[in-house]
Amino acid sequence: MVSESVTEFREIHSDYAKQGSGLVTGSMQNESVLMQADPKAGMSSREDILAELETLGVDVEPFDSLPNMILADILVSLKDIVSLHSARRGRPTKRATEAPDGPPVLSNTDKKILKALLTSNGSISSLTLSKNLDIPLSTVQRRRKRLEANLLETSYSIRIEKFGLRSASLYITTARASAELIGREVLSWDKEVLSVKRCIGENSIDLQAEVLFESNKELLAIIERIKSLEGVSGVSWSEAIKTIGKNAESYQRVIQ
Repeated sequence: MVSESVTEFREIHSDYAKQGSGLVTGSMQNESVLMQADPKAGMSSREDILAELETLGVDVEPFDSLPNMILADILVSLKDIVSLHSARRGRPTKRATEAPDGPPVLSNTDKKILKALLTSNGSISSLTLSKNLDIPLSTVQRRRKRLEANLLETSYSIRIEKFGLRSASLYITTARASAELIGREVLSWDKEVLSVKRCIGENSIDLQAEVLFESNKELLAIIERIKSLEGVSGVSWSEAIKTIGKNAESYQRVIQ
């Protein structure tokens, strides 16, 4: 697995972090010369290299002070290890842009940024995050981009009550073989239906539909229309009338 290769890589390159100051001094003096000697060395930006290392499960914080040449060397070495490890196991090599196997590797910085984003519902700028968390802006921007691409879902929702509308959840029981077809049919009613989901659980509910309506009369008409579909054996509904609260701290279990 890639995670095992990362462990092997960290052991091999632990001296980079331990001897950081000496490596940085010598490499910074020679970096421009090396880049001229090897045109490929300057092809990837520092941000690209760090982002690639992170996608391979490397905590890049210990390497923040290293120059580009050493970072590029670390990335090449890690890719070689991953390729060799995959070849030994007879599996195709993952590209560096693909996520590693298993749970995501989160550094302390990742966790801080995730917590701040979740408690703000995403409505916080990277500059504010940088100031509040005392993390360099470039680091916040790079990691936020990766976290939002791989671990977070963001979307806008409209305040339907401002337009005189209400929403309700409809719970639909079907002949199991036709649940998918019924769900697609209901979803095609785009003026009334927001979403349709397949369900499992203790009850016999197979589908959950979120619908919009103006009055109880309109809601009942939607329910009757669903009941008239072939394969539907029952429909129940519920409407949320008040949000008591949201517990952002519950995400700590995931982050930790």
